Amino acid sequence: LQAAAEAAEHCAAQGGDVADAAAAAGDAAAAALDRTPQQLDVLAKAGVVDSGGRGLLVLLDAMTSTLAGHAPRRPVYTPASPQAALAAAAAPPQFEVMYLLSGCGAPAVEGLRAALDQMGESVAIAASGGDQYSVHVHVDDAGAAVEAGLAVGSLDRIQITALTGAPGGRPAGGWARERAVLAVVDGDGGVELFAGEGAHVLRPDGGEPISAQQLLRALIDVGAAQVMVLPNGYVAAEELVAGCTAAIGWGIDVVPVPAGSMVQGLAALAVHDEDRQAVDDGYTMARAAAGARHGAVRLATEEALTWAGTCKPGDGLGIAGDEVLIVGPDITAAAAGLIDLMMVAGGELITVLTGDGVDGAVGEALRAHVHREHLGAELVTYHTGHRGDALLIGVE
Repeated sequence: LQAAAEAAEHCAAQGGDVADAAAAAGDAAAAALDRTPQQLDVLAKAGVVDSGGRGLLVLLDAMTSTLAGHAPRRPVYTPASPQAALAAAAAPPQFEVMYLLSGCGAPAVEGLRAALDQMGESVAIAASGGDQYSVHVHVDDAGAAVEAGLAVGSLDRIQITALTGAPGGRPAGGWARERAVLAVVDGDGGVELFAGEGAHVLRPDGGEPISAQQLLRALIDVGAAQVMVLPNGYVAAEELVAGCTAAIGWGIDVVPVPAGSMVQGLAALAVHDEDRQAVDDGYTMARAAAGARHGAVRLATEEALTWAGTCKPGDGLGIAGDEVLIVGPDITAAAAGLIDLMMVAGGELITVLTGDGVDGAVGEALRAHVHREHLGAELVTYHTGHRGDALLIGVE
């Protein structure tokens, strides 16, 4: 269509009439049609030209015939290999993708419908109560179908089913390696720490939470058939599920490890062994992450009432889970109190990750505290430079 339009414009600019312009458009479309097998692999494999382009040429030649009284004779377009064309036409899509879509209006839904129509077949989008829509499509690229939904709204109940038993959209040359670890980390020091332990890293952009699209892109870029994911508290549950589910459509075996903090991620990474079976490796990493009790220390910015009492700006807050358990005059005092609480259940190794702007003297003071109060336990500190909490603390 683009070639036909350009030819018609050129003909008109040279003084041609409408019949000349129609003929020029048809000839240009025919030349472009002959190039379509070189533009789409599926056409080349089937030995055919693009059917939509062939239909457009029929219309252009009909217009030429009406305006000029005659039209050029076109070659008969037959498949170079009828068997290949039949096989290509018979091959069904590899995946059935279904999900609930919300948070978008009717125009966005129609845009999604058009996008899915281009990707596959059996497209069905139906209202499912409130502002929710039930989406269904059969496609070869399940990840793209999920991404199309994420582009217009929020997804829930994502379900991907293999229709043919064939692998998904993996690279033609295969994956570069069998298994790898993808860790979501923050801070220059955090990147160096996890990368030094052999993990691929994904870093939040500007402190914003990781989206499903960013996670999917990172999973593909890792280039491994199996990827163990350490979200480390930087990926919301719905984004983690959506990103990992979309990666399945690319033929990636994704194992999300429930690490809620970088200290838990380090514990899991320490026991990773790519020579084990994936299910064994994933279980061992998840067990290590769960066994690392973790908390955080942050600086109070306003006066408030907490479970541990009233805090004022500048106080240190020791947090475990979602609750403030310690209020101290500074982050060092709060960290010492939090460590004492976490060590009540025992522990041998205490890991402290210091954030952006935290003085190195804090780590030294905590090391002295542990040596004095928890004989036999070891404390190690790393300056990760992460944003948000001043300290991340883990006990194993």
